[in-house]
Amino acid sequence: MYRGACIGLLLLAGGCATYRGSMQDVDMALAANRPDAALKALQPLSGGHSEALYLLNRGMILRMQGDYADSVAAFEGAKHLMEYLEATSLTETAGALTLSENLRSYEGALYERLLLHVYQSLNYLQLGKPDAALVEVQQIDLLLRRLYPQTDAAPHGGDAFARYFSGLVYEDLGQWSDAMIAYRQAYQAYHAEGVPDDAIPPDLQLSLCRFADYLGLTQELADYKRRFGIDSWPPVMADGGDPDGQLVFIFNNGLAPNKIPIQSVVQSPVNFHFYTIALPSLKRRVPAVGDAVVQVSGQDATTQRVESIAADAARALAAAMPKLIADEVARNVIREVAANQVDKKHQGMGAFVSLFGALVDQPDTRIWNTLPDDIQLARLRLPPGTYNVTVQLMGRYGGVVTTRVFNNVVIQAGRMTFTSWHWVSF
Repeated sequence: MYRGACIGLLLLAGGCATYRGSMQDVDMALAANRPDAALKALQPLSGGHSEALYLLNRGMILRMQGDYADSVAAFEGAKHLMEYLEATSLTETAGALTLSENLRSYEGALYERLLLHVYQSLNYLQLGKPDAALVEVQQIDLLLRRLYPQTDAAPHGGDAFARYFSGLVYEDLGQWSDAMIAYRQAYQAYHAEGVPDDAIPPDLQLSLCRFADYLGLTQELADYKRRFGIDSWPPVMADGGDPDGQLVFIFNNGLAPNKIPIQSVVQSPVNFHFYTIALPSLKRRVPAVGDAVVQVSGQDATTQRVESIAADAARALAAAMPKLIADEVARNVIREVAANQVDKKHQGMGAFVSLFGALVDQPDTRIWNTLPDDIQLARLRLPPGTYNVTVQLMGRYGGVVTTRVFNNVVIQAGRMTFTSWHWVSF
């Protein structure tokens, strides 16, 4: 029995080390702007309890390469697996409760599931498939309605940008009422996250005024004008009447936080049994870039932060912590019962049983950490044509970090063109 316990301990500890080591290699490759090397470093993590997480990370790295079609395939795999795992198996629950949280299949936090639909929608937009992009943002709404039918909103935040992005897609397809609903939901979600009116993304402020004006929502428009101090905006031109197109640039800044283990093992001086406290904590990786300046045809715009994934992750972990603590207490109780039973047959051996259990008990430090630290956005109105778009990434403390030119960006009258860039630097 003890030999089997040791083998189980070594296998589980080795698996945890492999996961952390592989993700460190992924991070280093991305920081060196080598997504091809990051994909190779990620490959050993395929399969097992972390398959959904592997697919999420693979999809994001493929996006960084500009391989949107293969990113779509990876994200679709992750989406279907996470939907299947939403009803957790009893076997996994029992194993996690007895030994370690790492024995659960990775399902993803709510903000991750929402961002999966956002990035999949963006993939489709960059592939020129707006109808498929629309299906993804509709799934955002369906997911929130199914999980939270009373509010249609995430209870711990993380849905503001998903709603905002949905509004952009609806607007691009000329679905004005749906766009207004999504923009309104985004505004409410930002408020729920504690964002004051003066910190609401300026583009969202403008969009709320534009569509409230167009839809004849007189009282609502007056309220937005008072709250935001806005008096003018580009009119909404229906039925293809807008002579200009729009460039929507999305900047993915850095990498999301890592989860790190906070672990302590103590021994009782009474029965010499071992007890553990094993919980995850977050370590933010602050990007070296502050924002981006988008320059095209004599115009320029500075990106504005529309989502802090670092804050999303912190809220999600805080919400999960009471259950994590309760499960940790339960694991200690279960191990204590088992150790006492062993002591009755083999006096003193219960300490070894409790030690093995304490060492196997590892906090779950899995997280979708190839997401950016924050998401920023800039929108420019341009006449139809083909443009070279210059983007300068500005250092957090000043200076230009790097510059990239997006060549041959096509702008169509009455439509949006979505362009994105994910830059990793610490």
